[in-house]
Amino acid sequence: MIQATVFSGHDGRLRFEKSIYLTVFGGCELTCPTLARQILSGRRTVQAQETYDGKPLASKLLESESRPKHRKPFFLTIFGSVDIKSPTLAAEFIDLREMLESGLLTLADWDRALVDLGRGDWSVASLTLFGGFDECKLPSEDEEIDSLALQRHLGTIPEGATEVLQHGIGQRDVERRSAIRRAVLTAA
Repeated sequence: MIQATVFSGHDGRLRFEKSIYLTVFGGCELTCPTLARQILSGRRTVQAQETYDGKPLASKLLESESRPKHRKPFFLTIFGSVDIKSPTLAAEFIDLREMLESGLLTLADWDRALVDLGRGDWSVASLTLFGGFDECKLPSEDEEIDSLALQRHLGTIPEGATEVLQHGIGQRDVERRSAIRRAVLTAA
């Protein structure tokens, strides 16, 4: 599937089922799935590979070319700009807490999966001509504060967890993930 943005702008979610993102004389701003959603997506991909054709795992490993693969989107940007942003801390917290409460994930699963995600299993390919491409953009401080304030007001995120998440604003990778984990433990 293709997502084309020509002489205009697009603001949406990064979807791995879309294989080509074309941006010409325009702007495209995409938000990555939350870490919890990436973990579940990775699990589904592994489960699909393990049940491929109903063959035993050993024989499937020998047929590695025939197994389903995780798609990596390709970005072609010409005279335009593409920004791939991380989700807000509030979105990360809400998704993780809901998946923990529903039993889809445990904190131990989340910790183990973060190691795998840190290895760069998901990535994108891109070709940018006369434009800009930012694959690791963080939400602005205003976006983070507004989303935390909204979720705090709605009662979705408790006060103690909000305070912990505020320490993650502007942080990347380990510090950001640590703030999310501490906030979930604080809210428990």
